Amino acid sequence: MNADSATWIPRLRRAFIRIHRWLGFSAGVIVVLVGLTGSFIVFYREIDAALNPALYAPVGPEQTVAVNEVMRAAAEVDAAPITAIVAPDRIWPVWVVIHTHPSKKGRYPNRWTTMIDPSNGQVLGHRDYTNAFAFTVYRLHYTLLLYEWWGRDLVGVVGLALLGSTLSGLCLWWPRRGGFRRSISVRNGVSPQRFTIDLHNAVGFWALIALAVISATGVGIVFPEAMRPVVSLVSPATPYPSPKVDIPPPKGTPLLSADAIVAMARATKPRQDIAVLNPPVEMRNTWRVLFRPAAGTDPAVRSRGAIWFDPWKGAVVHDRFSDMSMGDRYMTEQLWLHNGGTLGFVGRLIVFISGFAPLALFVTGCTIWLNRRSARKALQN
Repeated sequence: MNADSATWIPRLRRAFIRIHRWLGFSAGVIVVLVGLTGSFIVFYREIDAALNPALYAPVGPEQTVAVNEVMRAAAEVDAAPITAIVAPDRIWPVWVVIHTHPSKKGRYPNRWTTMIDPSNGQVLGHRDYTNAFAFTVYRLHYTLLLYEWWGRDLVGVVGLALLGSTLSGLCLWWPRRGGFRRSISVRNGVSPQRFTIDLHNAVGFWALIALAVISATGVGIVFPEAMRPVVSLVSPATPYPSPKVDIPPPKGTPLLSADAIVAMARATKPRQDIAVLNPPVEMRNTWRVLFRPAAGTDPAVRSRGAIWFDPWKGAVVHDRFSDMSMGDRYMTEQLWLHNGGTLGFVGRLIVFISGFAPLALFVTGCTIWLNRRSARKALQN
């Protein structure tokens, strides 16, 4: 090591220590909260089904009820506009119809759900979904329950802080030659102070990749317009569309039924299962049909593409299922990378466990700082 290296390496390390410490203290509590709620929502649909078994218990496994009948049954219970119809799957084996009720400007959308038995068309339940326990935890993770106070943006900024803390921690952890094994394990027979440092280093190392992926994808979910140019450096990533029929037919022209749209969607993608149907709304006069991934894919991966249909003629207005670049696929896949679903149950389990890492790192980091502060004070006295 030359004289210059001996000078700037300690300075660089001190700079990384300040950055790491500042990020930890400024965003640590929120990162811990987001991490713990993130672990919960990895399995939030399973938890919701377990907490509300009557809502997700069809009489039989048959799926004989048509979408028209599902919408009719839901509309009899709730006259609010239907904005989504979720098809039955392994976790929620019933039709879930989402109604959007009016809400104050700037407030989180007021959504209610009606559950329909796919075997006989009977209504299994109707509830305030926005304030249901499982989805409230989801909102806590996504917006800190501060939707109208830029909570979503705050979570995105916290994701950047986590990414910065992860990378700065990696630089501080980097072991000297021959010290790798010691730097990733917790040794026995050491002092409490050394044990805390070992635990902090080991948790940081083993959770490094997961936390980096979780934070990067979380930032991309919150700030897609900022992430898209970065992804486009590797592969073109186009904005998510909201296509509509630019010149609709004369007013009063009859709309195709939901069943007709479903039939056309199945004819367009005969090997894919429909995951979600979004009827036309004020800002988008087309049907959007999301398709479920191939059989065997983890059910946490809700969809991997969509096609928009003309509600009067049934023509395909836009296909974002087949015609996607690698960049578009990454932007679509971000949520499933974020919750681990891309890697199946094992991936979700890794993300679930990683959600507890910020808590361990925050507690051990604070303990290390307090121990060193006490040691410095003792030396001064």
